[in-house]
Order: sequence, then structure tokens, then C-alpha cells
Amino acid sequence: MKLYALLNIFLCFSSISLAQSSENLVTIEYGSKNLTLDQPFLISVVLRDVETRPSVIFPEIKDLEKRSKSATSSVNTVDGRKVVIQTITQEYYAKKAGNYLIPEFTLAVNNLKLRSDETMVVFAKAGDESGNALEENVAVTEVEDNSQSVFLSVQTDKKEVYIRQGFAVRISLYIAENAPVEMEFYRFNEQLQSILKAVRPVNCWEENIGVEEIIKRKVTIRGRKYAEYNMYQARLFPITTEDIVLPSVKLDMLVTESGGAVNVEKKLVRGFYSRPVTVVVRQLPDHPLRDQVAVGQYSLKERLSSDLVYPGESVRYMFKVEGVGNITAIPAPVIQASSSFDIYPPEVSQVIKRSYQSVVGERTFNYFVVPRKDGEFPLSRYFHWIYFDVEKQNYDTLTSAATLEVRGDDYKLANLSLSGSSGLYDNLENLDSSRETIDYKKILKDLTNILIVLLLVTMIWVFRK
Repeated sequence: MKLYALLNIFLCFSSISLAQSSENLVTIEYGSKNLTLDQPFLISVVLRDVETRPSVIFPEIKDLEKRSKSATSSVNTVDGRKVVIQTITQEYYAKKAGNYLIPEFTLAVNNLKLRSDETMVVFAKAGDESGNALEENVAVTEVEDNSQSVFLSVQTDKKEVYIRQGFAVRISLYIAENAPVEMEFYRFNEQLQSILKAVRPVNCWEENIGVEEIIKRKVTIRGRKYAEYNMYQARLFPITTEDIVLPSVKLDMLVTESGGAVNVEKKLVRGFYSRPVTVVVRQLPDHPLRDQVAVGQYSLKERLSSDLVYPGESVRYMFKVEGVGNITAIPAPVIQASSSFDIYPPEVSQVIKRSYQSVVGERTFNYFVVPRKDGEFPLSRYFHWIYFDVEKQNYDTLTSAATLEVRGDDYKLANLSLSGSSGLYDNLENLDSSRETIDYKKILKDLTNILIVLLLVTMIWVFRK
């Protein structure tokens, strides 16, 4: 009888614990498993309700080469609660067509061990077989000829940008395939911190993907094959008009040299220096809002929950800005005040994907709009968003194309205003703001914790009895 009671308490306790832990789920997800040679196989780690992006080292897979990594963060508000989802994705490329077995593996994420079962991935021949998916042609300005077998490079994808326009920075060591030397990294972590301290400009916003390991990839530079060891990559957004100067940095490597005698080798430390890089930062053309507007390439998506309402009936309006640029810094649209509407402050959510190539994403502003009078109202009169288009090199405006139709008598909120005003914000100073809202999720969580404690106490009591 005692054993039966203990078993029931244990099962109840386990089910409650699993219900609580399911809210903070961490999973491994695969991308498409039927690919062509020019497409990557994707392995992702998805973390829910985690603010800080963790360090993740993905497995080495036989016959597949690791390539770029990307990080996506999604921030939304659901029932007044902030929901964050982090996704970290690693790319793998195949050298030739065929079936590839992905063996089971384990990843360590935030002190958790995640296990993934084995699976099969199929790579088919691409339409264009002229190139090799494992080799990339890389434009590195440091190499003016092919005399350098080993060199350190700090490179950017742009030499001139506008203020708040993003550019990529990459730090890599290149070693030619036929280089007559053998070398290994020497006190690397200590050196990398010094290099990043010297290279990272203080007047830039940084979107860093995170490089937790040095990944070797095959590249071709001016017709010569190299192995690239990437140590750092990020996108920077200058916040002032000062030019960005990335100074020359040094990386020490442990080089093995053969001596004059047979089978005699000597190891020595040899330094490799990068060339300094300057990125010119340009001010935006004259405009009343040039110090406030976003810079990049953007488009608008919008949606009305209903395009026909009655005066006093609320409607939800979504104004979503998506594109390429510093998504985090996208400001809210400019709203034209009107006596025809009450427009509440928006709920803001965003999705950002960070990679070496770009920072892309979306920032969504959800408004509650309450019309006061009947009529037909083009929302272009009330919502617009100005930005600087880096491709067109001029200012552009995203304007609403939606129209809201309001039918019925004018809406009067006499019960909210002693003076008879019809504004929803009238008489706010008389409202009691000290009353706290009821957080039912918190209450449920507290009750669950209390129940767990009671079950533990009961289990101990039954066991001792």
C-alpha cells in the first residue's frame, strides 16, 4: 500500500514538472533533406523564452563541410507577455551528389544535453555543374598577386557607406594549399580578444553572429586555392559620420620548420599582420528627419482586422516594415493626429536574421484604432514611414494603402468625460492606476509550485511512516 502511494505521488510530481519544463523547450530541427549541390543542409537549435543567445558548437559530419552560421531572434508580445525565440542555424555543403547519413549526435546548450537521432539527406546534381559547391571565389583586396602563401586579412564588403548603413567585417587567416609550411594556432583565445578590442569601432552598432569555433573552408583567390580559417564576422552600422578605421592587427602562429639535419624540426612563433582598412562614412542628404530615419531597403505590409466598422468599435491595424538594415533601430511610423480616430500606442514585435551577408527581418507595429465618426478614411492620411533608400540614394516613404469604412452614428463617450468630450483619453487623471492587473499565469505557476512542495512533504511523510 505504501509503495502504491509513493508511485502515485512520484507520477503526479513528474507530470507537473514536465508541464512546467515544456514552456522552456529547446529543440534541434533539420532543414530540407532533399537538396541540390548548391543548397546547404541546415541544422538549427531553437530556444524559447531565452533572452541571451547561447554558444553552440555544431557537430562535424563526415563528407559534409561546415560553412556559414546564422542567428535569428523573434520577439513578440502574447497576452501581455514577452515571448522570445532564438534560432541558431549551421550550414553544411556536400562535395558530390549522393545519400549522406547524418549520425545521431549530442549538443550542449545552456547546460542541457540535446540528442538528435540519425537521419538521411539526399544531395542531387545541380542544374549548373560548372562550379564546386565547396569552393568559393573570394575577393580579398590584400592579395594583389599570388606571392603570399599565408596572410591575415581584415576585410569589409564596402569601402563607403552612409551613416546607419550596414557593412560586413570578416577576420580570416588564409593558407595556400601548396604553402611549404606547417603551422598551428598559438594562444589563440588570448590573441583573438586583443584583436577584437583593436578592431571593433566604438561608434558602430554591432550585429554579431558569434564564432565559437574556427571553421576551415576552401576558397579560390585570384585563381589560387587557399584554406580560410575564419575567426570573426559581423555587420556594423556606423552611428556617427566619423570614418571607420580598422587598424593593422597581428596574429602569432606556431610554425614548424625543418632543420638542416634529417628528421630535425624546429617550432618557432611567427607573426602575420593584416593591412589597415578604412570605411568612409557619408552623411545623409538634407532632410528634416535625417538624424532619425532608418537607412536600408524596406517595404511595407499592412493588415486591417476589419475594413468596415461602426463608430466606437475598435479595429486592429498592423503596420509591418520588413527588409535589409538595422532592424532593431527601426522607429515607429509617424502618425498624423486626427479628431476622427483614437489611436492607441502600438504593440511592437520583431524578427531578425543575422548573417555575414546581411541583417534582414521585420518590425511590426500593431495598433488599436477606434473611429469616432462615420465616413470613409484612407489610412494614408494617418500612417506613413520615412526612410533613406541606400540603392536609390534618396528618401522614400512607405504609406498605407488601406481604407477604413465607418458606418453609423458618431461615437460619444459621455460616460468617460464629465465635460462631454468624446476623446478616449479624456478624464484619465481620475482613473485609479494603482489597481494591479491580475496575472493568471503567475497565480497558476505559484499554485503549481505549492502543490509540488506539498507532494514532496507527503512523499517524505509516507516514506518515514
